[in-house]
Amino acid sequence: MAIRRFREHAAKQNWFAVAIDVLIVFLGVFLGMQVNVWNQARLDRAEGRANREMLIADLRANQTNLAMRRHYYEWVRAEALKTSDALAGRRSSTDEQFLIDAYQASQILPWSLKRNTYDQIIARGTIEHVGDAVLRDRISNYYVGADVTGANLGSFPPYRETLRRVMPYAVQLRVRTDCGEKIGENSRGEADMVLPGDCHIRLDAEAIRQAAGQVRGTPGLSLDLNRLLVDLDQKLVSVDVISRRAGILAQALKDAS
Repeated sequence: MAIRRFREHAAKQNWFAVAIDVLIVFLGVFLGMQVNVWNQARLDRAEGRANREMLIADLRANQTNLAMRRHYYEWVRAEALKTSDALAGRRSSTDEQFLIDAYQASQILPWSLKRNTYDQIIARGTIEHVGDAVLRDRISNYYVGADVTGANLGSFPPYRETLRRVMPYAVQLRVRTDCGEKIGENSRGEADMVLPGDCHIRLDAEAIRQAAGQVRGTPGLSLDLNRLLVDLDQKLVSVDVISRRAGILAQALKDAS
């Protein structure tokens, strides 16, 4: 229709009408393009809001995980302190309790961090929709820091290897069976853990006595325990720092919405 009218006006040399036709076509194209731009911007803002909400959910889940991890490391540290005190003669402990404490001091909790949303955003190349440059830098810096924390939490001092090499397998099996932590999942599929309280291992007294003597006589075990305690202190500090940063970032994402 517009092209036919343009031809008719051009044929009649009605240049004013031709100019009006050209202007109408131009405005139609421009407005169509602008509507697409506005619509895409609206979609980008909606995606940014959704991604911020999912990032906040991931950060809150990480804070819950880190709180559980702090509780776990405090438990392992307490077991290590009891073992160290028993070896140094500062604490009276039965052979059975010494073996349980010594084994529990060697426990580890593999590092895991919920970062699905961040990885998906980076893979799609839509990080700019999440917020301004300052907020994007804060997000990136948090996950870089989380990687550093993961490297720290993934380090295992030699005590674990030494203890599990010298402690008889039958004793280790009984500690794991009779005094092990209970790990399950909550309704969202996240790890849920119950730490053991007072417990006893089902072994005869002679086997326990011999095993305790074998562990107590291991050269350098006290030094390895000392290194383990320092490492656990560092892990507790790292957990607190990354948890605090998760809370700060979650608030910044909430404020951006």
